[in-house]
Amino acid sequence: MGRHPEDRTAPGARSREPTDTGWRRPAAPRTGRARRHLLVAGFVLGYLAAGGVTLLLGDRVAGGGWLALHLVLLGAATNAIVVWSEHFAAALLRARPASEGAATVRVLALHLGILGVLWGVHTGRPALAAGGACLAGVVVLAHALGLATRIGRALPGRLAGTVWFYVAAAAALLAGMGLGLWLAGGVAGTADAYLALRLAHVHLNVLGWVGLAVVGTEFTLWPTVLRTRMVPGLERAVRWSLPALGGGLAVAAAGLAGQRRVVALVGLAGYAAGLGVALVPFVRTARRRPPHTAASWMLGAGMAWLVVAVVGDLGALAASPRVVDLDGRVARLVPVVVAGFALQTLTGALTYLLPVVLGRGAWGNRRLTGILELGWPLRVAAVNLGVLVLVAGVLPVAGWWLAGLGLGSFVPLAVVALAVGARRP
Repeated sequence: MGRHPEDRTAPGARSREPTDTGWRRPAAPRTGRARRHLLVAGFVLGYLAAGGVTLLLGDRVAGGGWLALHLVLLGAATNAIVVWSEHFAAALLRARPASEGAATVRVLALHLGILGVLWGVHTGRPALAAGGACLAGVVVLAHALGLATRIGRALPGRLAGTVWFYVAAAAALLAGMGLGLWLAGGVAGTADAYLALRLAHVHLNVLGWVGLAVVGTEFTLWPTVLRTRMVPGLERAVRWSLPALGGGLAVAAAGLAGQRRVVALVGLAGYAAGLGVALVPFVRTARRRPPHTAASWMLGAGMAWLVVAVVGDLGALAASPRVVDLDGRVARLVPVVVAGFALQTLTGALTYLLPVVLGRGAWGNRRLTGILELGWPLRVAAVNLGVLVLVAGVLPVAGWWLAGLGLGSFVPLAVVALAVGARRP
């Protein structure tokens, strides 16, 4: 526990076993694995930069709001989740990672599928969008089936159950993509039916794909980033939270799509209860070892904003006479979900994980971490202050600028870190 955090690596690399607090670093990372993570990091940063530019252009980009949102959540987040969930699962299940050739093909196919969806929907080409969604869906389905197969073959492990979070997240994404294609095809019927399906689509993608993946990862990543031991009872939280989270989300999505307000309320309440169970070890770990680094502060703040989003969503639905009325009430939660939760969590995770994979040892890890943490207190403060301003509904332009600068400054820092990490020692 007294080691520097850079002396540990992230889950999934070969020649190490999980410890109670993290994963032991191998003597030298595999060149192919580092190259693939460099490629994925480039994709993620590219999507983030494109999303930021789209927001800055504003009304000059037709459908810019939709495009920026999907560049971040579908483009950046999906690439990161697919690659890193496999990385974590391999370590937790003590299984051999997929071959680098197959993993690289999967990354490229996913990237092409996402581009097809974004370009097809944005330009009104449903055939292209459908083809892209099918390609990305095949990649995600194969990923989920691979994880499920590994769970069945793995020896019993202390936290192997967290891998089921990734499987459930993938199922939510596939369902959400199906609804998205339905919406893009213009066959939803009435305006109310369209809004109801869109609400279900958003909940499956945000609370399901991103939310379940993040919660499942935090069980192990959070104590590792904080450099402390996992608290007692964490295994129970893993076992009890997923049924409530996954089942609640399924019920909520069905209620929203079918315009059954009470059903949707019950589902969201179940999801909130499952999140509460998952947060017990998260909070206990933070009390034992408070956040003290850029990554830990961003991960902690991201989880706090997820709680705000879920509670706010539940309250907005309770105050809505009809399900479709929720569509207009949750607009204030968009910056909470996108900037406060999704982007801040992604930035925090990459701040910790990129040096681990590309640092080539403790010294290189510290060097890359130093680059990524440059000015982090100001950046973290700007992000969260900006989100607070946006939630309050005052000075929205200032709020977006604060959040945008706090998050956007990570992109050039990460580019520099990737350039440094790509050099051979």
